[in-house]
Amino acid sequence: MRFTGDSAYADGATLHEQTQRGHDMHAKVPPVRNAHGYSKDQFSIDLAAGTVTCPAHHTVAIRDGRRHRSARFGARCGSCPLRAACTKARGGRVISIHPHEAALQHAKARQKDPVWQQAYRTHRPVVERKISHFTHRPWGGRKARCRGHARILTDILTDILTRASAINLARLATLGLHHAAGGWAIA
Repeated sequence: MRFTGDSAYADGATLHEQTQRGHDMHAKVPPVRNAHGYSKDQFSIDLAAGTVTCPAHHTVAIRDGRRHRSARFGARCGSCPLRAACTKARGGRVISIHPHEAALQHAKARQKDPVWQQAYRTHRPVVERKISHFTHRPWGGRKARCRGHARILTDILTDILTRASAINLARLATLGLHHAAGGWAIA
């Protein structure tokens, strides 16, 4: 089954989980943004070999840390001609390896395929439009209409069900829903 969504559904954990369930996720993984220097996408990460290669062709091993895995270039950055364009850190460049890096790399590789891009361009506007309909301002947008944690949860659940029902009924009306002798039918 294929799911199309925006980049909010393209985090590593979601991609990994949906792939494990046998679903084909069409969600665009956003590029990694850095305040300064080369982005992580410009480094070659080889998970099978456990190495990361920088744009200056320096290769270091991926190491396990207390919380996450990373590749530290350290001393290699000291005399590197690309240092000014790469990092301002005194200790050299560090590339963090996401726990679901393989899923993210796979998704980014798929995004380069023209067939994937065409399918994404075809279906994503429909998804975005439905999200827009769902959060439309006259229905309250993204804000609660009351105060108090318990009341907000009750109110939001009721609003979500009402909004979803209204959107579904509007779609059925567009498809030509009518009452016939045998019951409801779509023309």
